[in-house]
Amino acid sequence: MEPLMYFDCSCSIGMRGILYPDSFYKVADLLDRMKRYGIHKALVYHSMAREYNPVIGNKMLMEEIKNNPILLPVWVVMHHNTDEFPTPDDLLKQMKANNIKAVRMFPAPADQSYSIAEWNCGELLSVIEKHHIPLMLGLDQLGWNELHELCDNHPEMKLILTDVAYRMDRNAFALMKKFDNLFIETMGYKAHNGIEEMCSRFGAGRLVFGSSMPLLSGGAAVSMINYARISEDEKKMIAYKNMEDLLGGVLL
Repeated sequence: MEPLMYFDCSCSIGMRGILYPDSFYKVADLLDRMKRYGIHKALVYHSMAREYNPVIGNKMLMEEIKNNPILLPVWVVMHHNTDEFPTPDDLLKQMKANNIKAVRMFPAPADQSYSIAEWNCGELLSVIEKHHIPLMLGLDQLGWNELHELCDNHPEMKLILTDVAYRMDRNAFALMKKFDNLFIETMGYKAHNGIEEMCSRFGAGRLVFGSSMPLLSGGAAVSMINYARISEDEKKMIAYKNMEDLLGGVLL
């Protein structure tokens, strides 16, 4: 049986304010780990776009990965109401010019500190939804009620919930029943038989492989899928097909 190909939806590069033991930040180190773990392609954002300034961080990202075709850029976005960030229409033009097909947001008080509610981010979210651009948003960035409101207001949005935890089922299952376009990044979902249960209830099409490197272990992320008691076809969907399908549906 051939090894699985992996398409990682959740990597980053760039020096952080806190460098954790055994972590890394250089492009060369990320490429080395990807090769070691059998990850053939990765979506990548820049730490400076999260910790400092999205515009500057996104620009740094494009410069640092421009000669690495297996690293696909993810821009960190936010609303335009303070003129710190382009309007949604201008953002879309810039994304098209740079072939950006996925975005992330970091609205939590500990990060960029803004409300993701409609009165603040509705215009941006509507453009993301209309053009089928996958949005990656961490469970550390908003609460369950905010997540429900977001999905309810934008039911066609392709939303990938990242940075999840093994205890999320009591809330996540209800949302996944209600919203077909809510997807789960696998790395944080370490519930006993969680991958198997999720596939049984909602289908393998709702899970997207992610490692959260360099903050977390790519080896652990790959092992979760390799050793899951699901079919090979389901593993392939999670490992790379689902993310490829999501990106293939983007309208720029």
